[in-house]
Amino acid sequence: MSSNSFLKQPKSVWAVAFACVIAFMGIGLVDPILKPIAEQLHASPSQVSLLFTSYMAVIGVAMLITGAVSSRIGAKSTLLIGLAIIVVFSALAGLSNSIGMIVAFRAGWGLGNAMFIATALATIVNSASGSVAQAIILYEAALGVGIAAGPAGRW
Repeated sequence: MSSNSFLKQPKSVWAVAFACVIAFMGIGLVDPILKPIAEQLHASPSQVSLLFTSYMAVIGVAMLITGAVSSRIGAKSTLLIGLAIIVVFSALAGLSNSIGMIVAFRAGWGLGNAMFIATALATIVNSASGSVAQAIILYEAALGVGIAAGPAGRW
């Protein structure tokens, strides 16, 4: 298929891909700001590393059940609930003034991301026009742009 047909996707596919960019920004956002967080909150290196650990551990565990949740309540509901959890917990983390609170809220943020990212791939593959390979490329492009844009978003 030509690249022109690759770009002619249903609006729902583009909406999910854009939401993926935003969701994946959370992964790339934290790394560049770890040092300022540690300094401002007087946190040890091990406490700061928990910002990634809590987030990624929850994502890893929650993704084991995301498929079952999505099958039960539907992909759209799972995506929207996941996004709502991301918004709430990222806002709470941003308003927090202790490393412990930020670590806990990052874990909640990870739960939302787990619900969203696993379901988003299935949704894009099922809804995209063209081949499965093209749908996966679109998802992976959204992932890469989101992770790369995370650090840029802090400027």
